[in-house]
Amino acid sequence: MLLNLFLGLAPLLLCPAFQEPGDDLQVPENVLQSDGEYFTLDLSELDEGGLTLRQFIKICQINTGLNFTLDESNSANVRQKLDSKRLLLYGQKRIKREDFYSFFQIMMKIHGFVCVQQGSGDLAVIVITEQLSSNNTLIKSNALFINAEDVPQFADHPGTFLYTVVPLKYAEAQDLGTNLRTAIGGNVGDNSSFMPLNQEQALFIQGYGPFVAAAVRMVKILDKKPDLVQPEFRKIRLREASAEELADILVELVENLQGPDTRAPSSNRRTGASPTTRIETNIAAYPQDNSLLVTADPEIMNRILDLVAQLDTKVEEPQSNYHVYVLQYLSAAELKDAISDFVQRSEEEADRASRSASGNSGRTRTPEQKIVVQIHEETNSLLVTATRSKWAELRTLLDRLDRRQPQVLIETALIEVSNDFSKDIGIEYANVETPTGNTQKGFVFTSVGITSADTIGDQRLPSPTAAGLTFGIFDGADLGIPFIIQAAQSRSDTNILSVPSILVSNNKQGTVTSEDEIPFQTSNAVQGAVGTNVEYTTAGITLNITPSISAQKYLRLEIALEVSSFRGEATGALPPAKATRTIHTKVDLPDGATMWLGGIIRDDKTDSESGIPYLSDIPLIGGLFGRNTKSNVKTTLFFFCTPTILEDFEELADISKGGKSRAAATIGLDRVRMIDRDFDLESPVDVILESSQAEDGAPTTGVLNLSGFAVPRYPSSGGDDVDPEAVDANRMLPQQDQQ
Repeated sequence: MLLNLFLGLAPLLLCPAFQEPGDDLQVPENVLQSDGEYFTLDLSELDEGGLTLRQFIKICQINTGLNFTLDESNSANVRQKLDSKRLLLYGQKRIKREDFYSFFQIMMKIHGFVCVQQGSGDLAVIVITEQLSSNNTLIKSNALFINAEDVPQFADHPGTFLYTVVPLKYAEAQDLGTNLRTAIGGNVGDNSSFMPLNQEQALFIQGYGPFVAAAVRMVKILDKKPDLVQPEFRKIRLREASAEELADILVELVENLQGPDTRAPSSNRRTGASPTTRIETNIAAYPQDNSLLVTADPEIMNRILDLVAQLDTKVEEPQSNYHVYVLQYLSAAELKDAISDFVQRSEEEADRASRSASGNSGRTRTPEQKIVVQIHEETNSLLVTATRSKWAELRTLLDRLDRRQPQVLIETALIEVSNDFSKDIGIEYANVETPTGNTQKGFVFTSVGITSADTIGDQRLPSPTAAGLTFGIFDGADLGIPFIIQAAQSRSDTNILSVPSILVSNNKQGTVTSEDEIPFQTSNAVQGAVGTNVEYTTAGITLNITPSISAQKYLRLEIALEVSSFRGEATGALPPAKATRTIHTKVDLPDGATMWLGGIIRDDKTDSESGIPYLSDIPLIGGLFGRNTKSNVKTTLFFFCTPTILEDFEELADISKGGKSRAAATIGLDRVRMIDRDFDLESPVDVILESSQAEDGAPTTGVLNLSGFAVPRYPSSGGDDVDPEAVDANRMLPQQDQQ
């Protein structure tokens, strides 16, 4: 707009500078001369003080036709400042006519003054004001809004404050504004600045002409289409590998190839992005034809193709995460809990160590597949889910655990010897007559437990099953027995030998039980009716033994032995008396040694006397007035144990064969063959030699028993088994038959 106004007034500017009538401002002549399209400014003819700024304003007004006024609202001495400041310019300055106003603004800006246009068109007035912060309101309120494409016209207008908005096509407004403020900045004093308009994707710029023009040029340079690498798409057909499995593997490998700073966000499991190219790497499985769909940077694509070529190969023995381990010696049900607990604890400890290491390094650890263990009792197997490396570790552990444990043959001998002795001698007297009428009669009787009666006067009878000697006098008229004498003595000797044997695996418990049951009757009343029940009480031997094989063929035995026996018969509703003896011990024994592990010796003596006071204490004849009972019970219990370690099945077969032989001798060979049809007793083999003649000419026959020369069952130390055919039978002939 100002340019058009200036061109319209160009003919008037050809005249030399002059002084308007009535204006007291004196403008030197010949300072500005017209030369066609140019003005020539020459201050050389002026004195050393030069041209004042107010005179320079007057010259610009005359030669441009613009109207100028002074801003004296904030400073009353603006006129004086313009008169006091001199425009010094060494040498002539040749200026195009259309650029003179721009040159004028440059010189005024140098001396701290700017031009603020108020109004437009014919009403336009240029206000000369100082570039002070107090004048910012005047300057900014009258600033010109210029389209971005017209801003270059004001590049030489340092005294004109401008606003403009530069739309952005590619750059981010916030980022570009921040970068420009850092690069070229803005002058706080002249209010030059950048403001991003994020919603409009534009940049708002304010400042004087040169600053705004420079900023717009910089924005145009920076706001251009980035030279991005175009993503590449490939559909990769797989021949051997599974697309779904390989896709996961490739994502991990590509992330490692790109480095930790270019990895994909964790929210997208199959996507990797590089901040340099802004191209995401996407790998997706296409199960319909077992292919991979890949989009990536061309450089990354080449790496992916190389990886696929190496991974998509035929596997002769495909690896699986599902495994079966068949146990040979251990029970799957017993081993499952121990293995599962061990694996769980190991994984928890590994996770804890990994989390600690990841926290120190700042990297996230990729979760690993957990080990799962399940049992299959029908096949005594463990079903395991584990990766190849974890399975190798677990299989090594199972191989070491699933080994045949040595067995222990435990032969025990339980010897119990008891001796019971009792003696009972007693006398009872009875002289009781039943009175008649009102008469009174005296009575006397004794009772020491030989006879019994419910009331006085009843018949007192001894027990018909009483042991020993019982004699007295019967009197039918009175009580029947005036006196009775009973004497009994008993002795019981018992010798019990129990030889239980049991075969137990190492660290396993074995139990041997031998019990007898005795019935007895009990009664109970229910709703007035009395019923009887039969109950049983048991007594016998219970042996629990657990062997543990230690070094140097020593065994640690944990033994719990309980021996109980009946003492008498059941009485009425009461079970028979029972004696119980218990041994519980832990011992260390050498292999094959017989040890006495425990014993109980008990000696019970009882003396009981009852009778008439004083009379029963008389020596020699005191026994006639009472009862004397003596008992003596002696019990001796011994327990012997012989453990033998069996490390191979040949030893067990020999022991079983010996047991069958003993059983055959007891119950017969036919019954043993019911459990082993091929079993046969070993008998000596008779070898009949050729006939020969003795000294008297009679024929003789040599008979050789080879039963003592059988092949050894176990090889001797450092030796080999003896071949029976290698034995020279001639060495075993009788003396008369050897040649």
